[in-house]
Amino acid sequence: MNLDQLTRVLGEFGPYQRQKYLLMCLFSTLSAFHALNMVFVGAEPKFHCRLPDTNLSETPLANLTDSQKSELFLPPGQPCRVYNVAEMTSQLERLAYNVTAAALMTSSHNVSQQTCTTGYDYARDEYSSTITSDFDLVCENKYWRSTSRSVFFGGRLVGAIVFGQLSDRFGRRPMFLFGVLTLLIAGVVASLAPNMFVFLPMYFLQGAAHTGAFLVAFTLSTELVGPKYRVVAGFVIQIFYGLGYLGLSGIAYFIRDWRYLELAITLPAVLFGVYWWLLPESIPWLLSQGRDDEAEAILRKAAKQNGVEVEQRFFVKLKEDTTLKGGDRKYYVLDCLRTWRMAAMSLNVWFNWLVNSLVFYGISLNSENMSGDPYLNFCMIGGVGILAYVLCLVLVGRTGRRLSLIVTMCVGGVACVIAGFFITKDEPVFKILIKVFILLGKFCITASYSIIYLMAAELFPTVVRNVGMGVASMSARIGGIFAPIILDLKDVWGPLPLLVFGTLSVVSGLLALFLPETSKRPLPQTLQDVKHRKHGSIRLAQKI
Repeated sequence: MNLDQLTRVLGEFGPYQRQKYLLMCLFSTLSAFHALNMVFVGAEPKFHCRLPDTNLSETPLANLTDSQKSELFLPPGQPCRVYNVAEMTSQLERLAYNVTAAALMTSSHNVSQQTCTTGYDYARDEYSSTITSDFDLVCENKYWRSTSRSVFFGGRLVGAIVFGQLSDRFGRRPMFLFGVLTLLIAGVVASLAPNMFVFLPMYFLQGAAHTGAFLVAFTLSTELVGPKYRVVAGFVIQIFYGLGYLGLSGIAYFIRDWRYLELAITLPAVLFGVYWWLLPESIPWLLSQGRDDEAEAILRKAAKQNGVEVEQRFFVKLKEDTTLKGGDRKYYVLDCLRTWRMAAMSLNVWFNWLVNSLVFYGISLNSENMSGDPYLNFCMIGGVGILAYVLCLVLVGRTGRRLSLIVTMCVGGVACVIAGFFITKDEPVFKILIKVFILLGKFCITASYSIIYLMAAELFPTVVRNVGMGVASMSARIGGIFAPIILDLKDVWGPLPLLVFGTLSVVSGLLALFLPETSKRPLPQTLQDVKHRKHGSIRLAQKI
């Protein structure tokens, strides 16, 4: 007996399954808060060097305003530099404190520049405070911003690995609760962090905990969803993730202090503690551990809530069946690379996951650099993501997985490249076009990300599906780690990050040409089935 047969006995998507699935969707929304909060927590406000402490009280310039002092001592367009105070003071004395003349002489490069020595002043119109303004992560310390984002995605990578291993040993439900508790503690401590050396470890733990808890919750809540509803369930949960995207922009708009924002998205984790009583343990895991009586109790509860009569012989047969208990043969990552055809497919899928994650989070984190209100920009990017999920839900079954993946990745990549070439233009019309093409890129990459997620699960044979999907998830986390680093390439050349995102997206889309179509095809069961795929079709080597 396999899992699909089990769901058919209970009802593929009855009241019991719908309740558990809704719980997972709600946690998906909270996950979006934590996955993307660095856009606001780590935003870079407009800033400039703090005005030097120059004594002009006994001069004709005693009543100069800060704005006038800024014109004298701060080089235009150079927020990390200040004019040499001694040279400027000497020049003012020589010119009898004629501000106009001094400014003219300064613009002629007669006064040298130096790095800031008195700190920085930050604009407060868009953000009350961020880690950037609190910890001065600008100029020579700006690398801390991209480092913090990469640390978070590094935590997600570790969380996906560690929680997967520990949940196999200790059970899904205990590890979910442990992840929620870790998320709560790390978030609260991070909000109180006095410096980056305290903040970064906590942010790493947040990444690990939120990813680990979500993966466990996803597994728990979807195991009893029947195959007829599995595709819909996969896309709807991502729509809830997109709603979290929109919710975060609203929360951040009203809470502009990063410490309070961190608390606002962390404290709701307390409510998810009740999942201990609402989420059941994984039935396949219980059976694999020989805890048959506990599995039977959960199944009886599900059957009763669904109004299904299940005969006693069903439970007897379930306990005797070894299918859900695992076989003697163990499969590893190397099995995904054992043959040329299997290796080509696996590497192609893993590369697609890496690029999709890289571009998805690259565009999301880059929303603060778009012209206009950062909260509205972030909201629009989240909104087009929801539209992309809805479109996939409607079209992916009709047009096929492979064609949808190729088109969305290539169109999204071209949109990023076009936006990159426009980004150096200052005219209002080009700023609008940049925003339009970035939104188009986000729309397409969101769609392709959801498609490759579904497609990968259908491409890997049953015997290595968990292993293959695990490496795919790791590849996505690696893409997330590199996204902030690539965004920093704008300091080398403004269009470069978008050109990198666009080029990789097009290359990945073209590589998808070599993947077989999976829509309306039987799932491969063994490695031998993959060997017998022909030009996008699946001809099973043995009967299912």
